[in-house]
Amino acid sequence: MKKPIDVFNFAVLSCFLVLFFTIGADNKGYSKNPEERMAPFPVVETGDSVITPPEGVHPFYKKYINADGVVIVSSENVPDSALRAARRTVLFISSKRPDVLQAMRKHNPRISIMAVNENASDLPEFGPRSDGEWGLGQMPGSPTTLVSVKGICFPENKDYFANALLHEFVHMIHNLGMPEVEPEVLDEIYTAYLSAVKKGLFTAPKDEPLEGITPFDAYGDDEYFTHAVNAWYDLNESWPGPWMDVKIGEKGPPSGTKAQLKEQDPAIFEIISRFFPEYDPSIFRDCKLSTH
Repeated sequence: MKKPIDVFNFAVLSCFLVLFFTIGADNKGYSKNPEERMAPFPVVETGDSVITPPEGVHPFYKKYINADGVVIVSSENVPDSALRAARRTVLFISSKRPDVLQAMRKHNPRISIMAVNENASDLPEFGPRSDGEWGLGQMPGSPTTLVSVKGICFPENKDYFANALLHEFVHMIHNLGMPEVEPEVLDEIYTAYLSAVKKGLFTAPKDEPLEGITPFDAYGDDEYFTHAVNAWYDLNESWPGPWMDVKIGEKGPPSGTKAQLKEQDPAIFEIISRFFPEYDPSIFRDCKLSTH
């Protein structure tokens, strides 16, 4: 684990945004057919009700809810309240820029929630090499986002460790929506990222160059951006391992607060203000770190 430099020094796991996820067949015998893995799930209106998935959803998933085109699914082992909380968070986070959410829909956005007693390879989209992950964000050409139920704010969550849902949905917005509506914002974020690294506010991944790379192909700036959004919402949370330098049971340094973000990194603060709504206590009031 790297020694923290400052509020935004972040030990970045390369596999977080090398999100080709190990989508190969897993050890539970799910289909090896790429067409089945990549087939979009049907989108049906649910309101705030968790329903039995419609025909066309993989049989592993027993629960389904729709967040304005973002399909959220889980096995029977995830409580309904977690799916409803995930829907509220998605609708809130995307509320300032409906154009971004509209652009995301062409990529069939989906969030697959992993239960406390499940590994990533229990889900049909992931292989055993993804076991141990708390979250993986959907990229163009991949079928879904992985989020641990431990990383969703809802009252019954006694094992909450950090807002995995926020983190991964920000990745989805950054990679599925923003390039469609404001392609230049990727360069803006990357420029802010380089500046933050040079000022010691954030630590770049040691296996990725800072120069000569296309911003869309980079992942250090993706983690920097999600970390900054965490600060925007005053969560000041640390992301748990496994990371490149953070092992299981350890955590990276916390993101900091909105006031610190505004003072130390005004460039990324301004970008976030264009895309994300202000803090809403009704969304984040149940984000309470576990003490065990």
